[in-house]
Amino acid sequence: MLTACIIFHTFFLVKQVNAAGTVGTSGADFLEIGVGSRPLGMGEAFTGMIEDINSIYYNPAGLGTMRYPVLSVMHQELILDSRFENISAAFPVYDGFMGISSSLFWVPPFEKIDIDGNEVGTVQFYNMSNVLAYGMSLGFVEVGGSLKYIYQRIDTLQLHSYAFDIGILKRLYMYSPFDAPVRNFSIGMSIQNVGTKAMDDPLPRLVRLGASYKLTKWFAFNLDMIENLISSSDIYDFTYGFDESFRVNTGVEFTYLDLLALRAGYRFNDAGTYSFGMGFNYQVNKVNFSADASYSDAGIFGQVYSFTVSCKLMLQIITVEDKREAERLYKKGIRRYVKGDVEGAIDEFEQARRKNPYHKNIEQKIEDLKQLKKLKKEGDKLEQDYQRYQFYQNR
Repeated sequence: MLTACIIFHTFFLVKQVNAAGTVGTSGADFLEIGVGSRPLGMGEAFTGMIEDINSIYYNPAGLGTMRYPVLSVMHQELILDSRFENISAAFPVYDGFMGISSSLFWVPPFEKIDIDGNEVGTVQFYNMSNVLAYGMSLGFVEVGGSLKYIYQRIDTLQLHSYAFDIGILKRLYMYSPFDAPVRNFSIGMSIQNVGTKAMDDPLPRLVRLGASYKLTKWFAFNLDMIENLISSSDIYDFTYGFDESFRVNTGVEFTYLDLLALRAGYRFNDAGTYSFGMGFNYQVNKVNFSADASYSDAGIFGQVYSFTVSCKLMLQIITVEDKREAERLYKKGIRRYVKGDVEGAIDEFEQARRKNPYHKNIEQKIEDLKQLKKLKKEGDKLEQDYQRYQFYQNR
C-alpha cells in the first residue's frame, strides 16, 4: 500500500502546488490532466481553438467548427511510472459533430503488503473518464456540451461519478497587417465537471475563458484564463486575480504549409511552467495522418512527455498545390465581389471549392452570395414593376 499512498499524495500535491485556495480539495483530480499533445505543447491554452478534436476536453463548442471525421490516440508519461491514455473520435451527426472520448490514468499493478510485511496480492490503481460530446454551429455562434461518466478504483475502493461540460465559441475577424484567415480570431468559454461528488469531495469544477488569434496563416497565439468553481470564494478570486487558484495559460504555434508545426507554451500560477511541442502531417490517399509530441515542465516533479497520433478521413485528396490554387481563386472571388460582380465571385468560389472543399468559409461564402444574387434579382424585378407602374400613372 505504500506505493499507492505515494502516488495518491504526489498527485494531490501536484494540484496543491498550483496555488492556495480550493485547489487540491476536489476529488477525481485526474480530470484536470490535459488531453492532446498539440494543446499540451501550447501550454493547454486551447479553449478558443477551432477545428480540433481536443475540443472534446477543452470546449465542446469547438466540435461545431470541425469539417471531417477524426480518430486520435494519445499516450502520456507522468511521474512515478503513472501514465495517462486517451482515445477520441469525432464524426458528423445532423448539423454538427459528435465526439466520443475515453481517458485512463493508471499505474502498473504492484504488490500489496499487510501490516506484518507479508505479500497478500496486488493493488489495482486507475481512474477512467468516458465522455460523449456534441457541438454545432448556429451560424453566428457555436455551442456544445458533453456528458461524463467517471470511474475510480484504488485497490478495493471503487467510486462512480457523473458530470457535464457546456461551452460556447464565437469566430470573428480581427485586424492583421498580414495575410490572415477571414475569421482569424475566436473566443470561447466552457464550464467543466459540473456533477456529483467523488465520495465526499466535489469534482474539480472549472471555468475556462480563452481566445485564439491568427496573426498570419502560419502563426497563432492562444490565451486561456482558468478558475476553480469549487466554492463561492473562487468567484471572488476570479475577480481579484492571482491570490488563489486563478491561472493564465499562453501558447503559440508556427505552421508551414499545414505539414510541420512548432509549438510553445507557458503557464502562470501553476505547478509547471513552460512546454514545447511539434507536429507533422502527411496524407495517404484519402486519409490524413498527423503525429504530435509535447514536452512539459512539471515543476519539482520533473518532465512530462506525450505523444499523439491522429487520422482524418478526407473525401478528396488535397495536395499543397491544390490548397495554393484554392486560396488564389478564393482571393480572386473576394476581389470580384468587392467590384460588385456577384456572379463572377460565385464562379471563383465554386472553382476554389472544387480544388479544396475543406477551405475555411467557402461553403458559407457561396451560400451567402447565392442569397445575395437572389435578393438582387428580386430587387431588380421590383424596380421594373415600379417603373411600369410609374409609366402607366404618367400616361
